[in-house]
Amino acid sequence: MLKISSILIGVNSLERAKPFYEKVFGFVFDEFRPPFASVVFDGIEFNIEENAPVRDKDWVEKNIGTRKNISFETDDLDNFLKLVVNSGGKIVKNPTDTPWKWREAVFADPDNNEFLIEQNCE
Repeated sequence: MLKISSILIGVNSLERAKPFYEKVFGFVFDEFRPPFASVVFDGIEFNIEENAPVRDKDWVEKNIGTRKNISFETDDLDNFLKLVVNSGGKIVKNPTDTPWKWREAVFADPDNNEFLIEQNCE
């Protein structure tokens, strides 16, 4: 049987990333011991991690400041994006309406990791 073990998000500093992920994502970390932090969110484990000596030499380039292939859903896209900006993140792509009746935007955390955020408008 195959299942998802965890999703990795690379950051430069866990101490700096922690308040952003707590406020914006609502994460309550189960484990927080740099260079690693873990949280179960919507039934999936997320690992927020810093670079460490055991990493591959190109780990930073592949894992910090990149577009994550994860999309999140919210009931209020505009207020969510305000929360992102007020928490130290930024809007990368302003909201757009899709032909499939969703509004989508892209936001980034303080380390420029980008995520898709969606709102169902049906």
